[in-house]
Amino acid sequence: MIYQCNGCNRTTFETACPWCMGSQVSPSSEFTLRHLTPLDPSFYPDFQYRSKGLIQDFFGKKKEQAQLNDLLNNVLRKYAELKQPYFTNFIHTTRESAGSSDDAGVPGPRLDGVYSERELFREVLIRKGFDELEGLPSLLDKLLQTTAFNSVYLGFSRELTRHIRADLVDTLRSWIEEAGTTFRSDLALFYYYLWENDVPFPNVQFNPQAASTSGVPLLPIQVFRNGLSLCEEIYFDILVERLGSQLEHFNPNQFITMYLVDAMDGFQFEAFLVEIFQTIGYDVKETKKTADQGADLFVSRFGKNMVIQAKNYAGSVGNAAVQQAISAKAFYGCDEAMVVTNSYYTKSAKELASTAGVRLIDRDGLQSYLDDYNQKLIEIFQAEEESN
Repeated sequence: MIYQCNGCNRTTFETACPWCMGSQVSPSSEFTLRHLTPLDPSFYPDFQYRSKGLIQDFFGKKKEQAQLNDLLNNVLRKYAELKQPYFTNFIHTTRESAGSSDDAGVPGPRLDGVYSERELFREVLIRKGFDELEGLPSLLDKLLQTTAFNSVYLGFSRELTRHIRADLVDTLRSWIEEAGTTFRSDLALFYYYLWENDVPFPNVQFNPQAASTSGVPLLPIQVFRNGLSLCEEIYFDILVERLGSQLEHFNPNQFITMYLVDAMDGFQFEAFLVEIFQTIGYDVKETKKTADQGADLFVSRFGKNMVIQAKNYAGSVGNAAVQQAISAKAFYGCDEAMVVTNSYYTKSAKELASTAGVRLIDRDGLQSYLDDYNQKLIEIFQAEEESN
């Protein structure tokens, strides 16, 4: 089974998140259960029998587990019926976060007359016959997390399919060359794809009990860490080879440096970011020029849409740019918002972005994008030389 950590939003096979909890939390602790959500409803804690002591377990476990199984089957049936279009469309139309519920304890109208979209959505489902949500208020949030995961995983699996090779190392290399450092947070998705699609690699053995037993990891944590180490070795080799290629094929008349970026005006900077994001694997959907030569850049990847504010400044970028990104995200109904600059951000801009969930790419981050862009030029140069 695969879990999502409600703290860092990463996926893991462990019942204690290795990313942000480490070994400090016992896999069986209540703290862990509150912070990790199984992404298969069959494994939700709501439907798992909890021991009440030896004597009560002996007399009542079988009956209570049968009741929980009936409840689970009803929930799974209704979720399957309403997942398309209700759950999926709710996520895509409201852009609600699946990790933070603000529901009231009791469904229905209140004297204050103020309701979140999630509360209204719960009422829609209850009126469609999903009455289990009245007795299990946390169930809606878990089902939304599962729906969001399925949406992201669908896009991820489409991308990964074309990287599958006969050998594990070749597969990882092909994937990492395109994915870059995101392999560190997406490795669990990678292994999940291998398991779900029965992709056989001799050195990857999954636990057969994981598909039917709650709390059993799909892969032992040490195997996962070994896989992460292998990915780091592959990524290191890729970086070394890229530097060697740059030294051999560098053409100062073709490469883009940060100094050239600094000399661009707002429209040129926007056009260049279109090339940058296309190079690193995003689909550019639309650009919208603004009066001050800033730009709203719309890109998508893995089924998620992102609005980008482009700020080519000589000085520091302040709160205004972050506020524009927040407004654009809400106005255009995007999943994420980002501000990209060739400069740096003020302290207040960073604080606002952190609070609002806006990603900030400063001069150092943009340099990493430039490196990927220039590497693509190197590959083009090499291909042209080989063809001549």
